[in-house]
Amino acid sequence: MEVPRVLEARGLSGDQLGAIEELERRVVAHDGGRLKLEWGVLRERPPGEVNDLLAWDGDHLVGFCGIYAFGAEPELAGAVDPEHRRRGVGTALVARALGLTSLRGHPGVLLVTPRATDAGRRFAEAEGATFHHAEHHMELPGEPVGPPPPRPSTEQLAIREVADSDRAAIVEILEAAFGEGAASAGAAGPHDLPLVVERNTEVVGALRLSLEVLPAAGVYGLAVRPDLRGQGIGRAALYEVCLEARRRGAATVTLEVEVDNDHALGLYTSVGFERRTTEDYFRIGG
Repeated sequence: MEVPRVLEARGLSGDQLGAIEELERRVVAHDGGRLKLEWGVLRERPPGEVNDLLAWDGDHLVGFCGIYAFGAEPELAGAVDPEHRRRGVGTALVARALGLTSLRGHPGVLLVTPRATDAGRRFAEAEGATFHHAEHHMELPGEPVGPPPPRPSTEQLAIREVADSDRAAIVEILEAAFGEGAASAGAAGPHDLPLVVERNTEVVGALRLSLEVLPAAGVYGLAVRPDLRGQGIGRAALYEVCLEARRRGAATVTLEVEVDNDHALGLYTSVGFERRTTEDYFRIGG
């Protein structure tokens, strides 16, 4: 059977976004769980660069693969229509994506697959990928637990929007937490609220609140200066930003955390976050 044609998109039109959304609904209805498609990113794709690949069977979208720059290595996330699996659609999309990322100087990528079914894992292994790590998708369904107990190290904490003078401190904090390039990879979009955490007017932490898909808000890149971790700063900051999300109309607050990060898991659950789904990340190439 002929493999559907794969088209490169330089930015996504309203019709293309609608087709991807419909594909997502079909896949989730079949597989359960969720797809990590990062709709806030998809809606703001720059028109001059190819970051999305769409596989069409006539006028029917049967496959999608997006390239995302969230860290040192690009991430690939997408889906194939359940009725078009085992026909080479996913292989064609990933091959085209690897060609693009290689031209951009990235020999390897991370392929994101939902753990709700074995389909993603089987596909990744068939493509020669190796397991890299897993992340929980967590949600705060109600009010955050708190406020945190007062401590001398957190009594003077304040959270405010980022200023130009904060740039150096933010880069240092984010790269210490997430690796080189983390600050630029996690750049704020037009619907994001970049924030810093101050203690006695000194920047000691950073995070980003995404308000793109209200009534759900997302917390990204929460990090505290390494020498100040374990002092309640992260918990106080997360509590306050969840309250801010509520004030801005969020009914649910979400975040992602690595499965093996026991400290962060303990922090998030202490504020009231609950695990909803898990994604596995497989490394291809490099």
